[in-house]
Amino acid sequence: MSFERRDFLKAGTFAMATALATPAFALNDDSTAKGKGRLEGGYSSLKLEGQLKTGHMTLEARAFEDGRDRAVIINSTLAGVDLYSSMFSYDHDKSVFSVFRDNDHSTSVFLSNTDDSKTGRLVLWNDSDPPAAFELDKRKFITSENLQDSVRDAKSAVVDVLGKRKPPAFTWRELEAVFGDDRALNEFMRGEKSHHDSPPGDVVDWICRLLSLLPGSTLALAWQAK
Repeated sequence: MSFERRDFLKAGTFAMATALATPAFALNDDSTAKGKGRLEGGYSSLKLEGQLKTGHMTLEARAFEDGRDRAVIINSTLAGVDLYSSMFSYDHDKSVFSVFRDNDHSTSVFLSNTDDSKTGRLVLWNDSDPPAAFELDKRKFITSENLQDSVRDAKSAVVDVLGKRKPPAFTWRELEAVFGDDRALNEFMRGEKSHHDSPPGDVVDWICRLLSLLPGSTLALAWQAK
């Protein structure tokens, strides 16, 4: 598998920056351009705070939607640790790029479906480490919620989704228990609340479940249930 991390990050960063640009931006009066323009619309934001077992969490989220594509950036603090979660979802989750960071370390993740409806593709890397690629048994993962045990044909491979990050302990279920019924969150999600726990055997939302399970991830709150 040929994979250029630099090009992928460059493309992903550009997509995020374009999607989440501040709508109030306007060209400077001193600009040499003959015309003037500004970016408008497609922007929503959310602020939450609540008490988790580990400590008090504050959270700020921004989202952008364009047809079947969606981008979300969430910055939060918990137990004195700054947390960052972001994702860009293409064509209703056919492929998703995400970054998770706490303090100075990050984990980047790319997920997609394959030609085999039972198999998903996972590419991940920590900080500047080389990327590692895996194929997952979707049904096995949804049932066990264990990435390591769900990898196909790579028994000796280690699926490291943490690297040097040290996020405080919390789960997506705890996030939903604390914030899931908040009116502001419901408005932010346009009524598509984040309460979604796939029935046994249902692999449709495997990408959402995987990204929600990663240590330090706050994406469960901003994922639209189908």
